[in-house]
Amino acid sequence: MAHSRRSRAGHGAGHWSAAGPYQRAQPWSGICATLGRVFSVRHRKQVARAPHATTCSRRDCLVAAAALSLAAIVRADEEQPVIIDLPVAGGQIELQFTPDFSDAQRERARRWVTSGAEAVAGFFGRFPVPQLELLLQGVEGEGVISGATFGEPTLHLRVRLGRDTTAAAYRDDWVLVHELVHLAVPRVPPAQRWLHEGIATYVGPLVRWRAGLLEAPQMWQGWMRQMPRGQPEAGDRGLDHTPTWGRVYWGGALFCLLADVRMRQRGPIGRGLQQALQGLQRAGGDYRVAWPLQRTLALADAAVGGTTLTDLYDELKDSASPTDLASLWRELGVEDDRLRDDAPLAPVRRAIAT
Repeated sequence: MAHSRRSRAGHGAGHWSAAGPYQRAQPWSGICATLGRVFSVRHRKQVARAPHATTCSRRDCLVAAAALSLAAIVRADEEQPVIIDLPVAGGQIELQFTPDFSDAQRERARRWVTSGAEAVAGFFGRFPVPQLELLLQGVEGEGVISGATFGEPTLHLRVRLGRDTTAAAYRDDWVLVHELVHLAVPRVPPAQRWLHEGIATYVGPLVRWRAGLLEAPQMWQGWMRQMPRGQPEAGDRGLDHTPTWGRVYWGGALFCLLADVRMRQRGPIGRGLQQALQGLQRAGGDYRVAWPLQRTLALADAAVGGTTLTDLYDELKDSASPTDLASLWRELGVEDDRLRDDAPLAPVRRAIAT
């Protein structure tokens, strides 16, 4: 299906283009006319520059140049993706589709994005940022292939998505929520990337649980299986100095779990990592800004009245300190086949998933 510059799809439409070729008209009788199309990479919006030529003594030269310019614009417009504006609590998403999606495929994807965005907004109290560009790049087949979040040159998120993804596959997906959670935390230096990935890895299942996409036992038992990947191994030098996959994703998630449990043990049981991150949002901390890690943790700590995150960071940043996970799961009441409500920290476990 060809998409015009203002093709309609659902909740409003627009146009988007990546950088295009620089078109040139051929010279007539030694006279050269240059035709240009300039695209803004920063905003990824098409900007057509009027054709401009050297002094020409023949009217036919200018007519031919104008015709070539118009043909180039028409060809580019036929390749324009469709844009749908999605309002979400506290913000708006400009949902961009590459032009290879059918109407039915776009509608399924739109519902998936809407559901994920509303779930994230529900966890944080509002959508983490006021505006987001989200590009869905279609590929053959089924499933959510990958996602990436970018803070510069403008805030945007890209997801590679199988055009034939089913409703069931969308329901099982965790990639979109993971990437949207990144928006709720300031950008950090590369050595502390584990905090960003850890928060997204830990908070993502909580968001999906609240949205009814995961059962509580499934979430806790999933953590019980995966958290050991975040434990330090031989040669580990602490979270800030061990950029392995396990330490970045699951070491960061383990940091979040420990912080969440300690916050609820030391203060009101209803004030944990979720409330700390909501406070960080109110203080202006989201993916649009780049802050030192200490500032991010201090503001999140202040939101719940303590220093748990800062203290835990000081404890783990330069030290390979393993966590006694067997004891932690036992105290929380997490077992392979059930959740025990008579465990010492069962109230904390229930408060985390509330």
